[in-house]
Amino acid sequence: MLKEGYASVSSRSVAAAVGIQAPLVHYYFPSIDDLFVAVLSRRAGRNVERMAEALASPQPLRAWWEMASEPRGASLFVELLAAANHRPVLKAEVGTIAREIRRVQVDALETLLGEYGLDPSVYTPVLVASAMQGLAFAVVQDQAAGYDTAPDEAAAAMRRLVDRLERRRARRRR
Repeated sequence: MLKEGYASVSSRSVAAAVGIQAPLVHYYFPSIDDLFVAVLSRRAGRNVERMAEALASPQPLRAWWEMASEPRGASLFVELLAAANHRPVLKAEVGTIAREIRRVQVDALETLLGEYGLDPSVYTPVLVASAMQGLAFAVVQDQAAGYDTAPDEAAAAMRRLVDRLERRRARRRR
């Protein structure tokens, strides 16, 4: 999938990549959609846990940004999102996972925003979650693709903002 895109994935290509016969792939995954959902679920389940851990850490925004802006896995996620546009079962699973991650983020932000001195009626939890996650995704995607959109500059600016907010939170907690 990473080398040739999601459309190149077949039971034969998967079997060849792992050194088994194609029927064995279908034994475990009756359809390629089932395989895609399994890959997504395996990766995403751990990411929901990691997000909750980041938001419960001593510097939640920093931990969140570092996690969300990691390039590892971004290419696979982009391929799975592209596949989800054409595969309803996968699209539904992506939606379920996205809602769960956003719920974890919003729940944490309802408490955290005040600790950072941010007015939640202006900077709503959904706005902050969408902005943080969206910028991280855009930065990582553009870096991975080699697009000249200044992703490093955007990432550096976000790190400066997170540093400032974490310092503010530390002062307010003293």
